[in-house]
Amino acid sequence: MSYRVRRKFTSTTFCIDGQLCKLFLNPESVFEKDFYLWNVALAVGKSNRQLNDWYRRRKNKRALSIQGKIVGRSGVKIIKKAYEKLFGELRWLLEPGDCLTISCKASGEPDKQFYAFWRWISRHSDMAVDYENRNYYWYRPPFSYDAIYKDFKISPITPEKPMESVAGSRYFDCFRVQPKVQDTDLSMEQIAGLLSPVLTTGSYVERPI
Repeated sequence: MSYRVRRKFTSTTFCIDGQLCKLFLNPESVFEKDFYLWNVALAVGKSNRQLNDWYRRRKNKRALSIQGKIVGRSGVKIIKKAYEKLFGELRWLLEPGDCLTISCKASGEPDKQFYAFWRWISRHSDMAVDYENRNYYWYRPPFSYDAIYKDFKISPITPEKPMESVAGSRYFDCFRVQPKVQDTDLSMEQIAGLLSPVLTTGSYVERPI
């Protein structure tokens, strides 16, 4: 990438059965030059202050009272809504090439959380799954290793059906390109480079090291 974009922490709240739920999205680290790994966290509580204290790992009574609790008392309904918020809205805030990670290992019950999320995440063939470490990964197209960055400027867009997988030809519904050098015709090599993510028969995404 020939430009740097500042990544900003964001969050969103929603209510289920009188409970306040909050999704946190934080650009945690760089996994490759100019590309970031974003961490997702979900908490359920009584107030925004309590949820923020939990996220900031405060040692007060408010935060500790929800430590290790996955989805409050509404179970599947909260996970379903969080999934819709994350995949329908929040993931599209990522810059092209960045990676979204859902880590369950830090949870009080990592196995339970991992399989609770699996019901919804398994619908996406574009997700990478790290079974050993109980993590899920999703990369925003175009991927960091895509040759398209060499000759084109990337403009991210949200596809018409944001909840769908970005596998196959839907990969190209997530961004627009413009040649870095104006009035330049695409060569066959450049066209082949654009099509390579769709034509590949190998693994669609790889987990960052």
